[in-house]
Amino acid sequence: MDSHIVERYDDTAVNCLTGSYSVLAGVAGRPVEEQTVFERGDGYLFQAGLDESGYPEYIFPVEEAGALGMTRSGFTVHKEPIDFRAPGPQLEALLKRHRAVIVWVNTAHLNYADVYRENNPYLHAVVVRKISADHGHVDVHDSLVVGPQPFSCRAAVTFDDLVRSAADRIKSDAHDAMGFFYAVSDDLRADGDGDGGGGGGDGSADRIAAAGERGVGGAELSAALTRQAERFFAEDRFRGAIRRYQELCEECFAGPPERAAVGARRLFHHASVLYAVPSLQLMARSLRAAGASERSLALHEEATRHWEAMGVLALRHEATSAPSVLKRITQRFDQLDEVTVNLWESVAAGPEVR
Repeated sequence: MDSHIVERYDDTAVNCLTGSYSVLAGVAGRPVEEQTVFERGDGYLFQAGLDESGYPEYIFPVEEAGALGMTRSGFTVHKEPIDFRAPGPQLEALLKRHRAVIVWVNTAHLNYADVYRENNPYLHAVVVRKISADHGHVDVHDSLVVGPQPFSCRAAVTFDDLVRSAADRIKSDAHDAMGFFYAVSDDLRADGDGDGGGGGGDGSADRIAAAGERGVGGAELSAALTRQAERFFAEDRFRGAIRRYQELCEECFAGPPERAAVGARRLFHHASVLYAVPSLQLMARSLRAAGASERSLALHEEATRHWEAMGVLALRHEATSAPSVLKRITQRFDQLDEVTVNLWESVAAGPEVR
């Protein structure tokens, strides 16, 4: 049997790892929305570096934010090195214990979707739900298949494809977590009955259900956003991210024409498709739920417009390499740096008093 898609869904995650953690929480019996992982994991803070192909990227610290978001949601994240000498028995044992695991993969070996076969490989996180009795294939949930029309899916993947994808290591400045299985256990559920199997007779089941349903809200959400604002100004990797990203992009654009064109296309993807705009769309919901001030909401809308415009400029630069377009990209970076600082200053000032 070749790897293939079993079911395809229109709903997608914002990020493959945070979306996968949300899936694991649901499997554990206490759903945690991806937005909650971003809020509790400080996922609205971005840094810049080079991706797995050596091109500039603007991205939040994915592993750090995902693990932190789950820990602050009352889960323990377990990280177990993959035993590539006997991965089948190891995975089977983990699935018996945790029911689902996350694995980072190299998309070069994911043969169930055209986008993985036809594009340059990259790091990607998927959830493994089941392994066949003969260890011939696994049941995978892919929360974000990026393409002209993004989708999520359930796929049947040959075990050989999974092992190859997990073993063929690639890394970026922001990602270096291949070679492990990741699982979660519910601390609240364990506290409730001592065996991780459900709530006890003391009302713990109700507490567990409520914790899963309500996510972050009220004072906790305001505090989470304020904490992220404080970290933005305290940590240079966040405060200087846009300028660092600008510097890396300009170096890329000054290189050979082919590299410059690929770099421009990557800027479009990071601005409009993968990271900046999708994260800001999620952040908009958080700001409104926290009762953010009108100034914060206006600055947030301005930042979103600038990133959308940056995506358009990136495509124009890819097509033309015109100096006039590059000048406008530089101006847009200036505007983005200013509005991002102003936005976090406004968030740090707190929600609007009603």
